[in-house]
Amino acid sequence: MPQLRIHFTDADIARTRLRLEVDLMWEIVSSVQVLQHTDGGLPFDLWRRGVRESMSRDGGLRAAVRTLVAVAPHAAYFPDFLTPARHVPDIATGVDAVLSTPPCALRQQVDRLRPTGSPAARWLAELARGRSVALKQLRQALHVYFRTLVEPHLQVIGDGLRIECAGWAQRYLKTGPEGLLKWLGQETSWQPPVLAVDYPLDRDLHLGGRGLELIPCYFCLHHPVALADPLLPPVLVFPIRVESRLLAGGRGGGDHVSALLGATRATILRSVLHGGTTTGLARQVGIAPATVSHHTGVLRDAGLITTDRHENVAEHLVTPLGLQVLAAGR
Repeated sequence: MPQLRIHFTDADIARTRLRLEVDLMWEIVSSVQVLQHTDGGLPFDLWRRGVRESMSRDGGLRAAVRTLVAVAPHAAYFPDFLTPARHVPDIATGVDAVLSTPPCALRQQVDRLRPTGSPAARWLAELARGRSVALKQLRQALHVYFRTLVEPHLQVIGDGLRIECAGWAQRYLKTGPEGLLKWLGQETSWQPPVLAVDYPLDRDLHLGGRGLELIPCYFCLHHPVALADPLLPPVLVFPIRVESRLLAGGRGGGDHVSALLGATRATILRSVLHGGTTTGLARQVGIAPATVSHHTGVLRDAGLITTDRHENVAEHLVTPLGLQVLAAGR
Protein backbone atom coordinates (compact mmCIF):
# COMPACT_ATOMS: atom_id res chain seq x y z
CA MET A 1 0.00 0.00 0.00
CA PRO A 2 1.31 3.52 -0.75
CA GLN A 3 2.70 5.44 2.21
CA LEU A 4 3.55 8.93 3.35
CA ARG A 5 6.94 8.77 5.07
CA ILE A 6 7.63 11.66 7.44
CA HIS A 7 11.30 12.03 8.31
CA PHE A 8 12.19 13.47 11.74
CA THR A 9 15.34 14.88 13.25
CA ASP A 10 15.81 15.15 17.02
CA ALA A 11 14.71 18.79 16.74
CA ASP A 12 11.52 17.73 14.94
CA ILE A 13 10.62 15.24 17.67
CA ALA A 14 11.09 17.94 20.31
CA ARG A 15 8.84 20.29 18.29
CA THR A 16 6.04 17.79 17.72
CA ARG A 17 2.86 19.18 19.26
CA LEU A 18 -0.84 18.40 19.52
CA ARG A 19 -3.51 20.96 18.66
CA LEU A 20 -6.28 20.90 21.25
CA GLU A 21 -8.86 23.20 19.67
CA VAL A 22 -11.19 22.70 16.71
CA ASP A 23 -9.66 23.68 13.36
CA LEU A 24 -12.67 25.13 11.56
CA MET A 25 -11.25 25.01 8.05
CA TRP A 26 -10.06 21.40 8.31
CA GLU A 27 -13.50 20.40 9.61
CA ILE A 28 -15.19 22.18 6.70
CA VAL A 29 -12.98 20.61 4.04
CA SER A 30 -13.11 17.15 5.61
CA SER A 31 -16.89 17.29 5.97
CA VAL A 32 -17.24 18.27 2.30
CA GLN A 33 -15.34 15.12 1.43
CA VAL A 34 -17.52 13.02 3.77
CA LEU A 35 -20.49 14.12 1.65
CA GLN A 36 -18.87 12.49 -1.37
CA HIS A 37 -18.89 8.91 -0.04
CA THR A 38 -20.97 6.75 2.30
CA ASP A 39 -18.35 5.59 4.82
CA GLY A 40 -18.12 6.44 8.50
CA GLY A 41 -21.09 4.74 10.10
CA LEU A 42 -23.78 6.13 12.36
CA PRO A 43 -22.54 9.65 13.23
CA PHE A 44 -21.98 10.54 9.58
CA ASP A 45 -25.07 8.79 8.25
CA LEU A 46 -27.22 10.95 10.50
CA TRP A 47 -25.32 14.09 9.51
CA ARG A 48 -25.56 13.31 5.78
CA ARG A 49 -29.30 12.76 6.15
CA GLY A 50 -29.63 16.19 7.75
CA VAL A 51 -27.56 17.71 4.93
CA ARG A 52 -29.84 16.17 2.29
CA GLU A 53 -32.92 17.45 4.06
CA SER A 54 -31.47 20.97 4.34
CA MET A 55 -30.38 21.01 0.70
CA SER A 56 -33.83 19.91 -0.48
CA ARG A 57 -35.35 23.16 0.79
CA ASP A 58 -32.42 25.60 0.47
CA GLY A 59 -31.15 26.53 -2.98
CA GLY A 60 -28.35 28.66 -1.55
CA LEU A 61 -27.03 25.69 0.40
CA ARG A 62 -27.17 23.47 -2.68
CA ALA A 63 -25.06 26.00 -4.55
CA ALA A 64 -22.60 26.23 -1.66
CA VAL A 65 -22.19 22.44 -1.51
CA ARG A 66 -21.63 22.23 -5.29
CA THR A 67 -19.00 24.94 -5.10
CA LEU A 68 -17.07 23.31 -2.27
CA VAL A 69 -17.30 19.82 -3.76
CA ALA A 70 -15.69 21.24 -6.91
CA VAL A 71 -12.75 22.78 -5.06
CA ALA A 72 -12.36 20.08 -2.36
CA PRO A 73 -12.98 16.73 -4.08
CA HIS A 74 -12.70 13.42 -2.28
CA ALA A 75 -9.45 12.53 -4.02
CA ALA A 76 -5.72 12.18 -3.48
CA TYR A 77 -5.37 15.98 -3.79
CA PHE A 78 -7.22 19.12 -2.79
CA PRO A 79 -5.74 22.64 -2.57
CA ASP A 80 -3.72 23.56 0.51
CA PHE A 81 -5.02 27.13 0.58
CA LEU A 82 -8.39 25.87 1.90
CA THR A 83 -6.75 24.96 5.23
CA PRO A 84 -4.51 27.91 6.17
CA ALA A 85 -1.76 27.23 8.70
CA ARG A 86 -2.33 30.26 10.90
CA HIS A 87 -4.66 30.17 13.88
CA VAL A 88 -8.31 30.67 12.91
CA PRO A 89 -10.42 31.77 15.89
CA ASP A 90 -13.64 32.16 13.88
CA ILE A 91 -15.07 31.52 10.43
CA ALA A 92 -14.64 35.12 9.26
CA THR A 93 -10.90 34.97 9.97
CA GLY A 94 -10.65 31.57 8.30
CA VAL A 95 -12.42 32.69 5.12
CA ASP A 96 -10.31 35.85 4.96
CA ALA A 97 -7.17 33.70 5.23
CA VAL A 98 -8.37 31.47 2.39
CA LEU A 99 -9.23 34.42 0.15
CA SER A 100 -5.92 36.18 0.85
CA THR A 101 -3.93 33.38 -0.82
CA PRO A 102 -1.27 34.90 -3.14
CA PRO A 103 -2.40 34.77 -6.79
CA CYS A 104 0.49 32.56 -7.91
CA ALA A 105 -0.21 29.97 -5.20
CA LEU A 106 -3.94 30.11 -5.93
CA ARG A 107 -3.39 29.40 -9.60
CA GLN A 108 -0.86 26.61 -9.08
CA GLN A 109 -3.03 24.78 -6.56
CA VAL A 110 -6.35 25.09 -8.39
CA ASP A 111 -4.78 24.11 -11.72
CA ARG A 112 -3.80 20.74 -10.20
CA LEU A 113 -7.46 19.76 -9.74
CA ARG A 114 -8.18 19.05 -13.44
CA PRO A 115 -11.93 18.68 -12.93
CA THR A 116 -14.36 16.91 -15.24
CA GLY A 117 -17.66 18.55 -16.12
CA SER A 118 -17.90 21.96 -17.74
CA PRO A 119 -19.65 24.00 -14.98
CA ALA A 120 -17.05 23.09 -12.34
CA ALA A 121 -14.19 23.43 -14.81
CA ARG A 122 -15.26 26.91 -15.89
CA TRP A 123 -15.68 28.16 -12.33
CA LEU A 124 -12.34 26.68 -11.21
CA ALA A 125 -10.61 28.30 -14.18
CA GLU A 126 -12.00 31.67 -13.06
CA LEU A 127 -10.95 30.94 -9.47
CA ALA A 128 -7.41 30.05 -10.57
CA ARG A 129 -7.17 33.43 -12.25
CA GLY A 130 -8.30 35.18 -9.09
CA ARG A 131 -11.43 36.64 -10.70
CA SER A 132 -13.48 38.59 -8.19
CA VAL A 133 -16.76 36.85 -9.09
CA ALA A 134 -15.24 33.40 -8.46
CA LEU A 135 -13.64 34.54 -5.19
CA LYS A 136 -16.94 36.00 -4.04
CA GLN A 137 -18.68 32.72 -4.83
CA LEU A 138 -16.12 30.80 -2.75
CA ARG A 139 -16.48 33.24 0.14
CA GLN A 140 -20.26 32.93 0.08
CA ALA A 141 -20.10 29.14 -0.15
CA LEU A 142 -17.78 28.82 2.84
CA HIS A 143 -19.96 31.07 5.01
CA VAL A 144 -23.26 29.40 4.03
CA TYR A 145 -21.85 25.89 4.37
CA PHE A 146 -20.31 26.55 7.78
CA ARG A 147 -23.33 28.37 9.18
CA THR A 148 -25.78 25.69 8.05
CA LEU A 149 -23.92 22.38 8.22
CA VAL A 150 -20.98 22.74 10.63
CA GLU A 151 -21.71 25.44 13.19
CA PRO A 152 -24.83 23.70 14.63
CA HIS A 153 -22.61 20.69 15.40
CA LEU A 154 -19.63 22.52 16.92
CA GLN A 155 -20.49 21.36 20.43
CA VAL A 156 -20.42 17.70 19.36
CA ILE A 157 -17.28 18.25 17.27
CA GLY A 158 -15.53 19.96 20.16
CA ASP A 159 -16.60 17.27 22.62
CA GLY A 160 -15.31 14.56 20.29
CA LEU A 161 -11.93 16.26 20.01
CA ARG A 162 -11.71 16.84 23.77
CA ILE A 163 -12.51 13.20 24.47
CA GLU A 164 -9.86 12.15 21.95
CA CYS A 165 -7.24 14.59 23.19
CA ALA A 166 -7.69 13.66 26.83
CA GLY A 167 -5.96 10.35 26.23
CA TRP A 168 -3.35 11.84 23.90
CA ALA A 169 -2.46 14.57 26.39
CA GLN A 170 -1.97 11.99 29.12
CA ARG A 171 0.19 9.89 26.82
CA TYR A 172 2.25 12.96 25.92
CA LEU A 173 2.85 13.72 29.60
CA LYS A 174 3.93 10.15 30.29
CA THR A 175 5.94 9.29 27.17
CA GLY A 176 6.69 12.59 25.41
CA PRO A 177 6.27 13.35 21.68
CA GLU A 178 7.44 9.89 20.64
CA GLY A 179 4.57 8.41 22.62
CA LEU A 180 2.13 10.33 20.41
CA LEU A 181 3.87 9.17 17.26
CA LYS A 182 3.99 5.55 18.38
CA TRP A 183 0.29 5.37 19.25
CA LEU A 184 -1.13 7.66 16.58
CA GLY A 185 -3.33 5.01 14.98
CA GLN A 186 -3.48 1.72 13.10
CA GLU A 187 -2.75 3.50 9.83
CA THR A 188 0.64 4.69 11.12
CA SER A 189 3.93 3.09 12.11
CA TRP A 190 6.67 4.85 14.08
CA GLN A 191 10.11 3.42 13.28
CA PRO A 192 12.48 6.18 14.42
CA PRO A 193 13.25 8.48 12.76
CA VAL A 194 10.41 7.85 10.24
CA LEU A 195 6.65 7.95 10.74
CA ALA A 196 5.00 5.89 7.98
CA VAL A 197 1.34 6.62 7.21
CA ASP A 198 -0.98 4.67 4.90
CA TYR A 199 -1.72 7.15 2.11
CA PRO A 200 -3.28 7.39 -1.36
CA LEU A 201 0.15 7.88 -2.94
CA ASP A 202 3.83 7.35 -2.13
CA ARG A 203 5.67 10.45 -0.93
CA ASP A 204 8.36 11.56 1.52
CA LEU A 205 8.15 14.60 3.77
CA HIS A 206 11.37 15.85 5.39
CA LEU A 207 10.58 18.10 8.34
CA GLY A 208 14.05 19.61 8.50
CA GLY A 209 13.77 20.90 12.06
CA ARG A 210 10.36 22.56 11.62
CA GLY A 211 8.55 20.01 13.79
CA LEU A 212 5.09 18.56 13.17
CA GLU A 213 1.69 19.70 14.39
CA LEU A 214 -0.81 16.88 14.97
CA ILE A 215 -4.41 18.00 14.38
CA PRO A 216 -7.30 15.74 15.44
CA CYS A 217 -10.30 16.13 13.13
CA TYR A 218 -13.89 14.97 13.73
CA PHE A 219 -14.77 14.71 10.02
CA CYS A 220 -11.46 13.18 8.90
CA LEU A 221 -11.85 9.54 7.80
CA HIS A 222 -9.83 6.67 6.33
CA HIS A 223 -6.27 7.93 6.94
CA PRO A 224 -4.28 10.92 8.23
CA VAL A 225 -3.81 13.83 5.82
CA ALA A 226 -0.84 16.12 5.20
CA LEU A 227 -0.55 19.27 3.11
CA ALA A 228 0.52 18.72 -0.47
CA ASP A 229 3.19 21.44 -0.46
CA PRO A 230 6.23 20.23 1.54
CA LEU A 231 7.38 23.83 2.04
CA LEU A 232 4.32 24.81 4.10
CA PRO A 233 4.37 24.41 7.91
CA PRO A 234 4.07 20.62 8.39
CA VAL A 235 0.82 19.27 9.82
CA LEU A 236 -0.71 15.82 10.04
CA VAL A 237 -4.49 15.77 10.39
CA PHE A 238 -5.76 12.49 11.80
CA PRO A 239 -9.19 10.92 12.34
CA ILE A 240 -10.51 10.62 15.86
CA ARG A 241 -11.73 7.23 17.05
CA VAL A 242 -15.27 5.99 16.51
CA GLU A 243 -15.75 5.80 20.31
CA SER A 244 -14.97 9.50 20.66
CA ARG A 245 -17.57 10.42 18.03
CA LEU A 246 -20.22 8.20 19.60
CA LEU A 247 -19.60 9.57 23.07
CA ALA A 248 -19.57 13.14 21.84
CA GLY A 249 -22.90 12.55 20.12
CA GLY A 250 -24.52 11.60 23.41
CA ARG A 251 -24.82 7.95 22.40
CA GLY A 252 -22.60 6.63 25.19
CA GLY A 253 -23.19 5.90 28.82
CA GLY A 254 -26.89 5.03 28.84
CA ASP A 255 -28.88 2.74 31.12
CA HIS A 256 -26.82 -0.35 30.23
CA VAL A 257 -23.71 1.21 31.76
CA SER A 258 -25.64 2.28 34.85
CA ALA A 259 -27.00 -1.24 35.19
CA LEU A 260 -23.49 -2.64 34.91
CA LEU A 261 -21.64 -0.23 37.19
CA GLY A 262 -24.35 1.39 39.26
CA ALA A 263 -25.72 4.88 38.68
CA THR A 264 -23.05 6.74 40.69
CA ARG A 265 -20.08 5.00 39.13
CA ALA A 266 -21.55 5.35 35.63
CA THR A 267 -21.99 9.08 36.26
CA ILE A 268 -18.40 9.40 37.49
CA LEU A 269 -17.11 7.48 34.46
CA ARG A 270 -18.97 9.80 32.10
CA SER A 271 -17.77 12.83 34.07
CA VAL A 272 -14.07 11.99 33.64
CA LEU A 273 -14.27 12.00 29.83
CA HIS A 274 -12.55 15.39 29.91
CA GLY A 275 -10.57 14.66 33.06
CA GLY A 276 -11.55 15.64 36.59
CA THR A 277 -10.21 15.95 40.11
CA THR A 278 -11.73 14.23 43.11
CA THR A 279 -13.02 17.55 44.44
CA GLY A 280 -14.41 18.57 41.05
CA LEU A 281 -16.18 15.24 40.60
CA ALA A 282 -17.68 15.54 44.08
CA ARG A 283 -19.21 18.87 43.08
CA GLN A 284 -20.50 17.53 39.75
CA VAL A 285 -22.00 14.33 41.13
CA GLY A 286 -23.18 15.80 44.43
CA ILE A 287 -21.44 13.38 46.79
CA ALA A 288 -18.62 13.63 49.31
CA PRO A 289 -14.98 13.56 48.09
CA ALA A 290 -14.37 10.45 50.19
CA THR A 291 -17.20 8.68 48.38
CA VAL A 292 -15.76 9.77 45.02
CA SER A 293 -12.38 8.33 46.05
CA HIS A 294 -14.02 5.00 46.85
CA HIS A 295 -15.80 4.82 43.47
CA THR A 296 -12.77 5.99 41.46
CA GLY A 297 -10.73 3.28 43.19
CA VAL A 298 -13.18 0.64 41.99
CA LEU A 299 -13.20 2.09 38.46
CA ARG A 300 -9.40 2.27 38.46
CA ASP A 301 -9.05 -1.34 39.61
CA ALA A 302 -11.36 -2.33 36.74
CA GLY A 303 -9.12 -0.54 34.25
CA LEU A 304 -11.79 1.99 33.28
CA ILE A 305 -9.95 5.09 34.52
CA THR A 306 -6.44 6.12 35.50
CA THR A 307 -5.41 8.49 38.28
CA ASP A 308 -2.44 10.87 38.27
CA ARG A 309 -1.44 12.40 41.59
CA HIS A 310 0.28 15.77 41.82
CA GLU A 311 0.98 16.77 45.42
CA ASN A 312 -2.49 16.75 47.05
CA VAL A 313 -4.52 16.68 43.81
CA ALA A 314 -5.75 13.47 42.15
CA GLU A 315 -6.63 13.86 38.45
CA HIS A 316 -8.80 11.11 36.95
CA LEU A 317 -9.04 10.28 33.24
CA VAL A 318 -11.01 7.67 31.32
CA THR A 319 -9.00 4.86 29.66
CA PRO A 320 -9.54 3.36 26.19
CA LEU A 321 -11.34 0.47 27.91
CA GLY A 322 -13.57 2.95 29.73
CA LEU A 323 -14.40 4.61 26.41
CA GLN A 324 -15.30 1.23 24.90
CA VAL A 325 -17.61 0.45 27.82
CA LEU A 326 -19.40 3.77 27.43
CA ALA A 327 -19.65 3.43 23.66
CA ALA A 328 -20.98 -0.14 23.90
CA GLY A 329 -23.64 0.98 26.38
CA ARG A 330 -25.04 3.71 24.13
